[in-house]
Amino acid sequence: MVQKFKKYACVVAMSLVSGIVSVHADDAKSKKPLKIYILSGQSNMQGKARVRTIERLKMTEDSRSLYNDIMGKEGKPVTVKDTYAVYYTTSRGGNVFKGPLNPGYGEDYEADRTNFGPEYTFGIYMQKHLKEPFLIIKTAWGGKDLVRQFRPPSAGELPMMQSKIEKYKATGTLDAERAKHKDGTGEYYRMMMGHVKDVLKDPEQYHPAYDKGAGYEIAGFVWFQGWNDLVNGFYKESGAPMETMYTPYTGLMASFIRDVRKDLDAPVMPFVIGVLGVGGPTDASDKMHWFRQAQAAAAEMPEFKGNVRAVLTENSWDMLLKGIHNKLQAAAAEKVKTDHPEVARKPRAAQNLRSKYYKELMPTVLTPEELKLKQAGESNAGYHYNGSAYIYGNIGKAFAEAMIELNGN
Repeated sequence: MVQKFKKYACVVAMSLVSGIVSVHADDAKSKKPLKIYILSGQSNMQGKARVRTIERLKMTEDSRSLYNDIMGKEGKPVTVKDTYAVYYTTSRGGNVFKGPLNPGYGEDYEADRTNFGPEYTFGIYMQKHLKEPFLIIKTAWGGKDLVRQFRPPSAGELPMMQSKIEKYKATGTLDAERAKHKDGTGEYYRMMMGHVKDVLKDPEQYHPAYDKGAGYEIAGFVWFQGWNDLVNGFYKESGAPMETMYTPYTGLMASFIRDVRKDLDAPVMPFVIGVLGVGGPTDASDKMHWFRQAQAAAAEMPEFKGNVRAVLTENSWDMLLKGIHNKLQAAAAEKVKTDHPEVARKPRAAQNLRSKYYKELMPTVLTPEELKLKQAGESNAGYHYNGSAYIYGNIGKAFAEAMIELNGN
């Protein structure tokens, strides 16, 4: 090292004497590999937040800084500097959507492209930290599970559920259904990986700052999925108690991480698991609690120490909006019980009436402030994170913070 430094010093000194040293900014700044982050999952990764729900962020102190980071000086959501995205999902016609990162890479595609998911604030806060160009590749499809559709190759063959075998035997379609089952196993894993590799063949198509000489660096992967495994009969059919029913998901998650790293030739690629957070925090009486435990457990495995992190997205839930929702639900249930005691004992009919009264009671049960927050703060169903900028915005920020820590490791 000393010898190399002496050689360098000697060359510089001779050049100074001869007057031929010319330092240019481009020469002094060596080109960096383009950082690439991959985001994948199901509808919760697609994102259902409409731009209009950003207004809710102004209504409480805990979200005003998020509002300021999202909204530009002209009162419109910012286009994130030096940050580009490419999004592929068959539910949007199978087209590839690409360009500078702004709202428009979410689901329920409209002509004005105003929906977004966690990728938007993930990009905002990664850019605040990195201060350099990077690319987000997003692949997400609604209603897909890990046990079958995203099943990683190393997890092996998935046996068909016994209940389905009996059903198809009775209709004489067992052989045909077995073939479909086999073809569909891992289908979305293959689609995800195929799209990512297509982008990696020529990143210049997706980010103008890409330099072929410097190449690219796969800097991290974010996985945000879970609802369809939570409700999948595969886990229930095992007969295991609620506390251990979802244990197989932990093994699948570990296999998924290993396989993705292997397929991308990135053996210690930072990996963030977005743990299902619908409804906010819960307790051990709810099966979702145990599913979340199974999701997060993979990050605690010794082989993943320091390079995998689980993010509890329940902590990003809009608890103020949840309180308003609970208040309305209680009022609707009480009205059904009082006005229609004969219906209260019929679950489906009672549910239909509660839904009707839920909407009708809003103006009388809620304060003007509560009504305003509810109208501004949601644009979709609860299982789609209320289509809320508050929830998706905080989730994306949490993903970025976890990724920044892992990149540091």
